Amino acid sequence: MTLEGIQFALIAALGLLLILVPLVLLHELGHFIMARLVGIRVLEFGLGFPPRAKVLGHDHETEYTLNWLPIGGFVRLEGEEEESDDPRAFTRAALWKQLVVLIAGVTMNVIAAVLLFFVVAWAFNPVTAPTMTLSNYTTDQNTPARVAGLQDGETLISIDGKPFAAPSLLLFGEDPVPTWRQQLLDYQGKSVQLVVADTSGKQRTVTVNLRVPTTDKPGALGVSLGAVTTSPGDPVTAAGLAVDGTARAMGLILTTLGDLVRNIATNPTVAPSGVQGPVGIASDVGHVATQPNALMLLLLMAAIISANLALVNILPIPALDGGKFVIMILKRVFRVKGVGAIEQWAYIAGFALLLGFIGWVTFFDIVRGGAP
Repeated sequence: MTLEGIQFALIAALGLLLILVPLVLLHELGHFIMARLVGIRVLEFGLGFPPRAKVLGHDHETEYTLNWLPIGGFVRLEGEEEESDDPRAFTRAALWKQLVVLIAGVTMNVIAAVLLFFVVAWAFNPVTAPTMTLSNYTTDQNTPARVAGLQDGETLISIDGKPFAAPSLLLFGEDPVPTWRQQLLDYQGKSVQLVVADTSGKQRTVTVNLRVPTTDKPGALGVSLGAVTTSPGDPVTAAGLAVDGTARAMGLILTTLGDLVRNIATNPTVAPSGVQGPVGIASDVGHVATQPNALMLLLLMAAIISANLALVNILPIPALDGGKFVIMILKRVFRVKGVGAIEQWAYIAGFALLLGFIGWVTFFDIVRGGAP
């Protein structure tokens, strides 16, 4: 590996940890706060995962620790994974208390996703705008755009009074470029009035004779379209975009999980489409960190990862909150008390399943070149 590769790997790994660790800690903080509120004893709140490096402090019931593996954190509840006679043990609590403690971590990640999307929408308000590129599209000097005097970096505002949409990046919609191209194609062979804006936002009206596209001369205008632009937003619109963006992100993640299950069932030796493990995500973080809008893009990635953590954690897998949620309900239905061997083995099997899945996805990350 070259020096540049080593530097990129370090930046990517550090960037991922700076995003992932706070999100995991927020998740565990949700469990911690809710357990305290409903009277369940919290034995330990750990930063990182064991082995333990240091005890940071303690209060009347909880020990706060620093652990060697810097990949998040954990909350250890009395009686959660072993028998306990403590009246404040997790297994002795009312079912509703157990369930609200389990769901609190997911709730914190959803709230974090909404807040991160809100910051992006308010501070940056990123939209995919129909910004024109002439220079890299063709060397032809007689395109309608060049003849009309249009410039690189100008954005299409309207055509004969009909506006071009500039959807928010937070809406995770379909690619708007085909829609913009069709708007231009609707006027092919005609003279139209285009309103365009330069990079400062100043608008002007230009008369353009749109051509009928051919194989040699594609496009009615003769430009490539599309660029992410930013400008400060307003808090009311940002709040709506944040909620909508979180819902859309979780919907996309749910769809991807469905595709993943089908992929595993039918073609387990084929790389899963749209799914990345830690290596692939770290690589993306490293690339994003070098972009002009790095802060905005990293916040956006953090929001998506937080939504991902929320959705994944409610899956009915024993090692996850969703699996524990189901187990707590089943135990009450069948009147099972304490922590039995079956439950312990279920947690171990669930954890092994997760580790195997992460290893499987990471293998394809490396095969696809996700490793720097």
